[in-house]
This record gives sequence, C-alpha cells and structure tokens, in this order.
Amino acid sequence: MKRILGIVLLLASSIGAGVFAADKASIVYMEGSVTVNGSAASVGDAVAAGALVQTGEDSVCQIVFNGRNIIHMAADTTLKLDPEVVSRGATLQKGTIAMVLRNLGPSKPGEMKFNIKTSTTVAGVRGTCFLVKVEDDNNTYICCCNGAIHLEGISGEFTRNLAAPHHREVRVTKSAAGLSMTAAPMLYHSDADVEAIAARIGEKIDWTKIDK
Repeated sequence: MKRILGIVLLLASSIGAGVFAADKASIVYMEGSVTVNGSAASVGDAVAAGALVQTGEDSVCQIVFNGRNIIHMAADTTLKLDPEVVSRGATLQKGTIAMVLRNLGPSKPGEMKFNIKTSTTVAGVRGTCFLVKVEDDNNTYICCCNGAIHLEGISGEFTRNLAAPHHREVRVTKSAAGLSMTAAPMLYHSDADVEAIAARIGEKIDWTKIDK
C-alpha cells in the first residue's frame, strides 16, 4: 500500500458548510512518523478542518471521515485539509494520496462535491476512487481508478472529464508554454492497493462499472 502516491485536488462544492457541520475525521491507521499541525499523531486522533497532515519517510497514514470516506497518504506527503469543512476537499502540497469516497452527502446533478488541488491541477468528484501524485514541481500524475473526475488546469487553461471502471491515467505538465495533459501508464498503485484501502471502510470496488 505504500506504493500509493497522491496529488492534491481541490474539488468545488456548492453545498453550504452547515450541511457538513457534523464532519468527523480521525486517523484509523498509521505506520512510522505522522504529524498533525506539527505534533506527533496517534491512531484515534481527531483531524479537524484546516489541519496540516504530514507523513515522514517510510510512513503511511489513513484518515476516515463520515464513516465511509478514506484518505490514504503515502510516505513524504503533505496534505492541507479544507479550512472550513473536511468534506469539501484538500490541497496536496507534495507526495501521494489515494481516496475512496462513498459518503459525501446529497448533491445536484453534475455537482462536484469534493475538491483536490495541486500546483498544476484542480480535480472534482462526486464520489469515486482516485489517486494523485505530485511527481515534482512541474508534473502531477492522476489516476481515475474507478469513477468519474472533472479536471481543470489550475488557472483554467483546460478542462477535461475522466471516467473509467478500471483505471484511466493522465499526467499534467507545466512548462514555459503553459499546462498540458497527456495519457500516462498505470504507475504507483495496483488493484490490490485500491481494494485494501476500500476494505478499511468496509467497501468493495466493482471494476465492471463506473462508480458515480
């Protein structure tokens, strides 16, 4: 599972913060060195909106919120949760995350409910399984493992929808000419990795259909 890496994607939500006032997020699993707002963390610790969570070398952290949503943070990852509502999204400053989202609450047709933001990309989902990895300052790797994702360049340079029942990967690259997106091979994770993360919240992945 340590192979799973992640990028931060900020997903736009038009649902008011009051809907998520009862958000409950906590660390359910960890290995190695994990800090929350600079203090050493332990399994069972609550994770509040706006928290800065960091994993050290050879470290892993899994955060569950509202029972059926899980964030898997790989080694050397820094993640900043939404300052107001955990259910709204996060910013991936470095490293890798994988997520399985099953309980984001009601939404309007086509509405994005969870946001992940990186230095190059904004990704929005309604409920799905995906992986994001900040490979370096100029490259972000994104896999829509099972579901649907709406991608945008950080400044609106492009928009693209990804949907797949069984992995679709892209790389967003920043250069002097601007942002570009290209197809990428499957890297950093496997079916077994995603299934193990889902199992932590009692979920199974159906690789035969697109989860929306």
